[in-house]
Amino acid sequence: MEYIDTHCHLDSILPKLGFTSFSDYREAELNHENQVGGARFGGCISISCDPHSMEAVQALAGDEKVFAAYGIHPHDAKHYDDALEARLHAAMKNPKTVAWGEIGLDYHYNFSEPDIQRRVFARQIAQGVKAAKPLIIHTREAEEDTLAIMRDAVPSDWKVHVHCFTSSPDLALALVAAFPNLYVGFTGVITFKTADAIREVVRAVPLERLLLETDGPYMAPVPHRGKVAHPGHIPFIAEKMAEVKAVPVSEVYLQVRENTRDVYGI
Repeated sequence: MEYIDTHCHLDSILPKLGFTSFSDYREAELNHENQVGGARFGGCISISCDPHSMEAVQALAGDEKVFAAYGIHPHDAKHYDDALEARLHAAMKNPKTVAWGEIGLDYHYNFSEPDIQRRVFARQIAQGVKAAKPLIIHTREAEEDTLAIMRDAVPSDWKVHVHCFTSSPDLALALVAAFPNLYVGFTGVITFKTADAIREVVRAVPLERLLLETDGPYMAPVPHRGKVAHPGHIPFIAEKMAEVKAVPVSEVYLQVRENTRDVYGI
């Protein structure tokens, strides 16, 4: 069995862990069977979601185990312009680029005004479709607008990853019903004692529509909570997912690996 961390930020993870290269990190942390389930590291998708991380992620994607995605997070929507869009399209041409994103809405902080977020979200959806790439969606405290914009702008058969899901079961089930090729990603949050509501979403969404991700360096799973999250923590998330779904962890690994292959082609 092998796993892919479908969403992490290696350009932030590596310096926080004290590594200067992905190969050094992989040798130290990943070139062994992990503590849970005996699964092997198969790869990861490193996300660039601001104007300043694109070059670093492009360099990291030179490793055979690293794939990349590029988009502008709603926090930075106010910086989105034609020049930045052209840079994103250029990045899409790299064969290691597997998606456009993360993009979406975040009304928790409103670092960019909500009306700007909505406009840029719809615009990036259109550009991702134009580039023929799967979409990675971020949504936080913006359920109604997220669903409305996606229903209006995303083709119904498009490949979509709604990442780090922390919203309601209603939103998850509405998205799964509206988009047959949409997958819902869960992080180490599902291992937190306070996350009963998120585990209910894991229980509600079919295993055939789930993805494993860390969103590292954030939200490391128990028993590493408070530390730097990284792809090596996926087995702890997989174990909790198996517990919640009441299936063997091997079934989680095998099905989610197929889901990853379907949405990202890797």
